Amino acid sequence: MKLSALTLAAGIAFSTSAFATMDEWDSTSNPWGSSTLASQAEWNEFAWTSASASTKTYKDATPDVDGAGVLTAVGTPIITSTSNIYSWQETPISYSVALAGTVGDVFDVYLRVATLGLAPSTSAYLNGVAATAVETFYEYNGTQFGMVDAEHEFYFKWSNVTGTSLYTFSWKDTTAHTSLDQLAVATVKVTAPVVAVPEPSTYGMMAIGLGLIGFMGRRSRKQRLA
Repeated sequence: MKLSALTLAAGIAFSTSAFATMDEWDSTSNPWGSSTLASQAEWNEFAWTSASASTKTYKDATPDVDGAGVLTAVGTPIITSTSNIYSWQETPISYSVALAGTVGDVFDVYLRVATLGLAPSTSAYLNGVAATAVETFYEYNGTQFGMVDAEHEFYFKWSNVTGTSLYTFSWKDTTAHTSLDQLAVATVKVTAPVVAVPEPSTYGMMAIGLGLIGFMGRRSRKQRLA
């Protein structure tokens, strides 16, 4: 079950409106639909594979689904009892994700995020290029400590991106008391429009047609001269 981010942090009672499905996306469809993914990494539960309190840098290099991806959180994050990343102090967390890619070709690139608590960031960057969030799920969970508490799911999309060996996504919570519940990054190869190529017999018919047009034009000029 998903729990209210502020409730989790405080360890107090909560209402049933703060419940949803844990470790599953609530929105009915993913942003890339049924497209075949060229590369992907997804985290449904978070656990630090390395941590440095002195630099406030924490990493999770073990996606739950596919891919060679590394999530980095900078700030004062904690892992909750439900394996979310929560910013418990008054400093928002900065995130980045590195995803291995393929050089060449053209791709649509996606970042998908689920959060609990206060409103998440509505801007994210891919290799320095900005995109705006598209919200796909929202559930209001009331207020905790006088602050609006809700569940959010949203995604960012970058279209027609030239393939690279490493995609770097970055974004930052707008406030503290935001809990990162799930995260996915993915690329979809863009298929170039198919240009119809005439059959050899078609070229032959075109040549005959052009020849007849030229012949008729010459004949018409001769008749006028006569």
